[in-house]
Amino acid sequence: MDANLRKRHKYSWLLLAIILPILLILIIKDLDFNQPENVSYEPNGSSSNDMVAASLVKSKGTYILELNIKSPLRSASSVVYALNMKGEKGTKLGQINGAGSYTFPSEKEIQGIIIQDILKNQEILKLEF
Repeated sequence: MDANLRKRHKYSWLLLAIILPILLILIIKDLDFNQPENVSYEPNGSSSNDMVAASLVKSKGTYILELNIKSPLRSASSVVYALNMKGEKGTKLGQINGAGSYTFPSEKEIQGIIIQDILKNQEILKLEF
């Protein structure tokens, strides 16, 4: 590396050292960390048994399914489906992997849920609200 290249290299690093913190400050300043204060949740339905507790709430025109898996299911990877008006398997809401809390958004009100093992094609659990 000759003197001319060292000088150019020094100035490019100096320029980066000045510009990057300024950009970082501007990006952090633009982020919105405020939580919405007036969010209302209307409970629409709930159901539970010894393995699962499920509740459906309405917030700002959308429905949110809150699912709490109390004990491990028979399948390591299961899929949650919404029940349609006829009580049959409807739209897929999401996947669950084990015990814990899960939330799934839904555009329309659901009548209940079906938890199914898709590998074995077996229904594990059916809850109606």
